Amino acid sequence: MIKKLIAFAAAAALSACVTTSDSFDAQNEIGTVYSGSIPTKGGDILLPPGDWTVVGKSTEKNKYSQTFGNVALAKIDENKTLDGFVMYSAALDVPMRFYFHASSYCDPEQQTLYFEQQANQQGGLQQCFFIEDWSLNVTENSEDFIQQADAYFKKHNVSKPATMLFTNYRMSRRNKLLIAQYGFNYRQPVGDVIPGFTPSEKFVYDHPFGTEGWKTNLETVVSWSKENEPKITKAFLK
Repeated sequence: MIKKLIAFAAAAALSACVTTSDSFDAQNEIGTVYSGSIPTKGGDILLPPGDWTVVGKSTEKNKYSQTFGNVALAKIDENKTLDGFVMYSAALDVPMRFYFHASSYCDPEQQTLYFEQQANQQGGLQQCFFIEDWSLNVTENSEDFIQQADAYFKKHNVSKPATMLFTNYRMSRRNKLLIAQYGFNYRQPVGDVIPGFTPSEKFVYDHPFGTEGWKTNLETVVSWSKENEPKITKAFLK
């Protein structure tokens, strides 16, 4: 499902690991609804406005026997349309002496619509994000928690757009690491892509992007991502 999910999983596997945790499983039962934020052992995961339902989860373990948890959440409207999709992978149990390092995860590519880097030091500090238009196609090679999400959508007759705009954050500091991917349905009417959000400073995208409405929604997503980057980083790295 989504262009960089393999890279997303690889980054987690190479950087840290996951063991199954009873508390993680209990906190992220399929169907659990969150709003505002999600608490984790490492820090809080901020969510865009609305109610977000857990639709997939998994845990992984790397050669260092450190713990990572993967979660997928969906915002579904009253018409059973997927309006938003959030995925994150967070370090759950990493010793204080361990340091994560900056990676090339956020390096811009040809299809990158927006890129921003706040810090990228090899001494265990990274803050960056990029925005791309990703396919929501799911295959047998997709990660387990993504396949769970797709099964949830099929079971509950949730329709999903062909693609979504994803803002992809990577942040690390010493023994903390978070990769968070926020998906927005930019095919909604202007003003509905992030309900209640009014940019404090309008971002102007100076390249074509589908219809004028889609372009306006892209500009809103960029503005939201820029304005919330400090909040998302502070909430997790606190």
